[in-house]
Amino acid sequence: MNALAQNESAPIESKRELAKAKTRRALLKSALRLYSLEGAQGMSMNKVAKGAGIAQPSFYNHFESLDALQNELSAQLKDHYLSPMRLAWVNMLKDYDVLTKDEFNQQCQQCLIMIFDSAFQNIALFQHLLEDRPRFTADIENQSSLNNGLGNLVADIQEEWTEIFIQGLQLSNRSCERSAVNLCVDMAAAQVHELILGCHQQRYSREQAIATLNISFDTLFANFLQGSNHSDS
Repeated sequence: MNALAQNESAPIESKRELAKAKTRRALLKSALRLYSLEGAQGMSMNKVAKGAGIAQPSFYNHFESLDALQNELSAQLKDHYLSPMRLAWVNMLKDYDVLTKDEFNQQCQQCLIMIFDSAFQNIALFQHLLEDRPRFTADIENQSSLNNGLGNLVADIQEEWTEIFIQGLQLSNRSCERSAVNLCVDMAAAQVHELILGCHQQRYSREQAIATLNISFDTLFANFLQGSNHSDS
């Protein structure tokens, strides 16, 4: 009798879980759509809930706060952005010493195309993410509030790029101070961000931007790797 009751209740519980997961996805989708349209200034729990077709009080059945939702969405976006290109960049850095100039340019071009493609999948989102980057301040008390959720995604991605560069260096038996890696990553990111926005404004073509970045990265990486320590072990 008890076993039968458990079997009968299982599908009901499964339906509830599926419905809850569906609503959770709807909330994340609503937040992404809202952020793409309005940026951080337009984000509110009420707007996100309304966009998902639920009442605001029901929001708490899925996320403990708006920040919690943004943090989960940020993690998903970061993984979606970095997953297809992480290995390509690591391999390019790992093999830098044995690549010919043409081979490096070809690999670098493919990596840059992936970055541009990812940005242009949702260029409005990309613009808001750049606009909402933390503005660092000496006021430590207020600093943490600037570094939450989607507004910190660009900084998080650049930290991940630092780890990718360090991994590539280690695999090529090189080592370098983290501050030098951070400098290289920040310089590369600034150039990429500026040229993506320039393409969006139709000031030049994507092909022109990628070709220019290719030349710039060749010089940047050469100077950067000259400053790293190479081990034969």
